[in-house]
Amino acid sequence: MKPKQQRQQEHSSDNNNTGNQDKKESEQPKAPSPLRPRKHKDAADRTQADSPNPNQKKQKKPSGESSFRVPKSNSRAREIVQAWVQRALDMGVQNLVKEFQMLAKWIPDNMTCDEFLKNREFNRYQDVPCQDDRRIVLNWPGVDNDYIHANFVATPNSDKRFICTQGPLEGTQFAFWIMVVQEEVESIIMLCNTMECGKIKCHQYYPLEKNTSRVFGEGDSAIMVTTIDIKNLSAEDPFVRVSRFIVHWKNRSGENQSRMISHYQWENWPDRGVPPTNLTAVNVLSHVRGSTKPILVHCSAGIGRTGTIVAIAYVQEKMQAGLNCMDMNDLLKELRSQRPYSIQNEYQYIYVHRVLLAYFLERYADRHSSCLQGENSEKYKKWVEDYKLLTST
Repeated sequence: MKPKQQRQQEHSSDNNNTGNQDKKESEQPKAPSPLRPRKHKDAADRTQADSPNPNQKKQKKPSGESSFRVPKSNSRAREIVQAWVQRALDMGVQNLVKEFQMLAKWIPDNMTCDEFLKNREFNRYQDVPCQDDRRIVLNWPGVDNDYIHANFVATPNSDKRFICTQGPLEGTQFAFWIMVVQEEVESIIMLCNTMECGKIKCHQYYPLEKNTSRVFGEGDSAIMVTTIDIKNLSAEDPFVRVSRFIVHWKNRSGENQSRMISHYQWENWPDRGVPPTNLTAVNVLSHVRGSTKPILVHCSAGIGRTGTIVAIAYVQEKMQAGLNCMDMNDLLKELRSQRPYSIQNEYQYIYVHRVLLAYFLERYADRHSSCLQGENSEKYKKWVEDYKLLTST
């Protein structure tokens, strides 16, 4: 008998009897006042990017980073950056919050989710649909189910630049690794912890300890994953754990195959919230930017934190290509047309802007000094203060 994916089902609330406690990642938030403060963090969590100062020393680029830069010779790209920055400053945090709220429930027209409905036991959350369009279709010897809750997301660099997926269930770990091997993934970005607020958000789908292995599947269909190295991303980003895996499997001809995969786990990004203000998102993306294969990104539901970091990369690639990305509401629609409900709330939407503003106006302030001329310097200071009030980071 051919092995099938183990059948397991979770609901978005994890327990329908838990009332209003520990709200699920997939819920839509109540419409807040534009500057509703969130839970405060310790001052120690704040970084250089929290207090903009046009005269401060720019932040250093981490070693090993493959920079996203807009060359001085690329006048079109520089114009795009300036227009994007100006719009963000002119709108301010309050109006950007309102902009997101107008699109909070936007989904593509004529979206179908037939396979999602047929495979409920393989979905972590029953209220986070996986649309049929651009879904990953599994094709693996010995496995007769082709479904996994995952979609391709195109960017200017590639039609299959990202795979956005849910955190694996216990019964979908094998399907997850089939997808990794089948789509020739070289980099995995994990934006959650396995346990958050006392609830399982993602099954432990890889070996945690160095020089240990796990096998998924059976017989000639099996996939073995071995962890060969573990380290922090950098001194600047010690809360990003980088693991190196070697993955072994047999192809359809029975020949042994293997591949090296890099795994980046961002451990301090809260569910439905935003992490401390720094450039970790840019730094992580810099380490995977050179890949020509699909970059796999997941959190728990695969839409909130996942959609946020993919949106940052999306804006970067559009800027480098000299493509208009000033209207972020349109970009949100582009992203959601491929992975519905990406970016779950206004905090994540504003965080995309915060990271990119910090990148251009702080890390590379010397290159984009014209963006802070005149009244823009005061606009940026107010923008940052309003962001801190909204998110308490």
